[in-house]
Amino acid sequence: MRLHRIRLRDFRGVHDREVALAEHGVTVLQGDNEVGKTSTLAALDLLFDAADSSRRAEIRAAQPAGVDAGPEVEAEVSTGPYRFTYRKRWLRRPRTELHVTAPAPEQLTGADAHARVSAILDETMDRVLWRGLRVEQHSGVGQADLGGQDALTRALDRAASGHEAARPDPTVDDGLVERAVEELRRYRTPSGRATGELRAAEVRLADAEAEHDRCRAALEATERDVAARDRLDADLGTVRARRRAQGDEVAELEDRWAGLQSRLREVEAAGDQAVLARERADAARDRRAARDALIAAVAADADAASRAAAARDAHDAEHTTAREDRDRRRADDTDARAEATRARHAADAADRAVSAARDRAELLDLAERLRRVGDAASGLAAAERAQAAATVGADDLAEVEDLARDLLRAEAARDAAAARVELTVPADGDGLTLDVDGETVTLAAGETRTLPVAAVRAVSLPGVLAVRVRPGLDDAGRDDAVREATRALAGACEDLGVADLEAARAACRAAEDAARRAGEHRAALARELAGHADTAALRTAHDAVRDRLEGVEATTDDVAALRTAAGTAREEAGTAARRADEADAACRAAEDAVRESETRSAVLTERAADARHAHARRAEELAAARVDEPDAALADAESTRRDRAREAEREHETLAAALAGDDPDTVEVLVTNARAVAERLTGEVARLEREHAETTGRLQAAGAQGWHDQLAAAATELEAAGRAHETVAARAAAARRLHETLARHRERVRRSYVAPFRAQVERLARIVFGPTLSLEIDEDLRITHRTLDGTTVAFGALSSGAQEQLGLCARLACAALVDPADGVPVVIDDALGHTDPERLARLGAVFTAATAAQGAAQVVVLTCTPERYHGIGAATVVPLTPSRRPGADSADDRDDHAGDRDEPARPIDPAPATAPGTVVDLPRAPRAG
Repeated sequence: MRLHRIRLRDFRGVHDREVALAEHGVTVLQGDNEVGKTSTLAALDLLFDAADSSRRAEIRAAQPAGVDAGPEVEAEVSTGPYRFTYRKRWLRRPRTELHVTAPAPEQLTGADAHARVSAILDETMDRVLWRGLRVEQHSGVGQADLGGQDALTRALDRAASGHEAARPDPTVDDGLVERAVEELRRYRTPSGRATGELRAAEVRLADAEAEHDRCRAALEATERDVAARDRLDADLGTVRARRRAQGDEVAELEDRWAGLQSRLREVEAAGDQAVLARERADAARDRRAARDALIAAVAADADAASRAAAARDAHDAEHTTAREDRDRRRADDTDARAEATRARHAADAADRAVSAARDRAELLDLAERLRRVGDAASGLAAAERAQAAATVGADDLAEVEDLARDLLRAEAARDAAAARVELTVPADGDGLTLDVDGETVTLAAGETRTLPVAAVRAVSLPGVLAVRVRPGLDDAGRDDAVREATRALAGACEDLGVADLEAARAACRAAEDAARRAGEHRAALARELAGHADTAALRTAHDAVRDRLEGVEATTDDVAALRTAAGTAREEAGTAARRADEADAACRAAEDAVRESETRSAVLTERAADARHAHARRAEELAAARVDEPDAALADAESTRRDRAREAEREHETLAAALAGDDPDTVEVLVTNARAVAERLTGEVARLEREHAETTGRLQAAGAQGWHDQLAAAATELEAAGRAHETVAARAAAARRLHETLARHRERVRRSYVAPFRAQVERLARIVFGPTLSLEIDEDLRITHRTLDGTTVAFGALSSGAQEQLGLCARLACAALVDPADGVPVVIDDALGHTDPERLARLGAVFTAATAAQGAAQVVVLTCTPERYHGIGAATVVPLTPSRRPGADSADDRDDHAGDRDEPARPIDPAPATAPGTVVDLPRAPRAG
């Protein structure tokens, strides 16, 4: 691709400028900051990529500030066999115009023009290479992404093979490798798991093995059941005989146990009598002990009453002394309180003076906060109105983007599956002009044109032949799918009130911006209202402070002096208060001492009375008890009942000893165990009978299944499945081996591309670094190491200047290697900022060497520091000056802008007279009306 000229109108800060570029060699566009150098490159990207209906952020940013006009770009370009002039305007009266001058004239407008230019560029230009050979202002030179570039790969293939034209090599045919991959994917997924035929063969083999194992297990289970039934017959006879013998033993032991049970009851009765006699003896002993304890308690109560009376008399003297001390402390407390009250009144007066001064400062602060709250509320209301007007949210945008992707997939599926018609003119004949779907198509001698048939196509040779080609039903269905996807996308955009996907994205971004501004204003409101619920609360606080100051005389006293005086008064008040507190504490302590003494006196008096009453009550209780039962009678009753208890215990021990000789516990255990054994044998017989019945039932069911026949059939299927699996597995292994071999060979051939590229880069880099330089380059054509004077350094460890110098050499080497028909301009926007003056001079020679050949690449340099590029001997220098709107500050010019709405479109001049390497600042054409 070659850029012949670029014209900007109302694009950022450029009013109207046309720049002509040299088709070969270096063109330097130099000018001050903000003169529009980078805008030229950005305008070219928008011209090629953005439709005139687009309103994305880059286009809105290109609109000149303060001017009601849409940005406009025009470029004259050559690419492949095509040469065309392409103009586009956005925002204000959008327009797209295309004028093709070669190989055949064409004039298109609107979306057709945009689509035609996109098709031409896709056909003739390596877009990835176009991006890779550019150095934009906001990024360093650094490494270029050159691996996998189609145009460079073809050039390196020619250089590696030593021929002018690239020769086909089936070993590096990506299509062959892809077909090998497709064949491998018939059997294996990318992760290596089996799929397709191989998966089906593995599933069949696994099913056959499972069925064979199931039949074999069932046959073995039947054989085990036959042996189990024979064993159960023998076990049943043995257990039944043991159960009959155990029944006889149980009957004998039960008769013996019945005789021992009557003797056990006699022993238990004698034991009960002995226990009753012992309880009565213990009760008599307890009554005599209680009488002795009562006598001792009467004596103790008399002694306690005497001690309580003595303690009461001693405490009365101490109580009189405590009352006298309390009266003295009360007088001291009254004097201290009066002094503290006087000092506190003085401190309160000083605090009120300081509070009034502080309130006046707070009133000023609250007034300022109320003003800022009003500003934030106004901004928030404006942002919320913008949010309310938004029609496109994040979910809506996601839905529109999904519909756009569905449309792209439907179009791709339609185009991929569509049939094609090839039109070929014999090489020895003349050119031919055809009518294809109402459009004139000219074919040169030997030219072939391929037409996809996604819908009905009409091809005619006027006056000779007419051909109509219709797609099959499947193609028509895919075309319907495309139309349906198009209607769905248009309907979604219409529902949202936007024109297309880009408009929906712009509306969504506007809503998000409004939400952001609303959040900022809410944060400002929250910050200013800190400590208050809302604006009304803040205003209430302001009014409250103002009301407090009403009636307060404004003073000019120094606040610091007031605070000092208030501090002194508070200290004096604090001292007086502490003295009053000390006197009060002493008074309270004296009061507490008197109250404690009074309490102690009352307690001692009450204790003395309680002791007297307790002694009298116990003495009366002892006298009454002796009347009912004298002390001697209690002693006689205790002795008599103790003797009777001993006699009953001796009788019980005699009966128990006689019974123990017959060992009744052992007899009881034997009876219980014999009964349990009988029950267990009965359960064992029932279990064996149940297992015998279950085994017999399984054998009868197995006899009807025919497991021998099923096992034979399963073995046959297992053998067949194994053979089928071996066959498919062998094909899968062969496919994998083929893919690995082709991929390995393709990588080896790609490694051979490195040598010619390295040679070209080293040729240019040695101009800068000297003859000892050598480079290491990986398979992705990225410089990994630099060796200079025998010292090897990794690329990432080099200085920024060395990295940008090598990166520039790599880009220029790529441009020099690529065929002129495949090449694209090298664009460098204000680079080499890290390069020293000596190497800058050498880099000028690099530019010259890279662009000196016949049909050399086109290099465009944009810079605001021309001295960096003075060393380029063959450069075409284009100085840029500011291009401003004439009379932009006058009222008449503002009137002219109002007429822009009716300005007619200017026709494209397909053959401008501007010489290469010149810049023309053009005045605006007169407006109609």
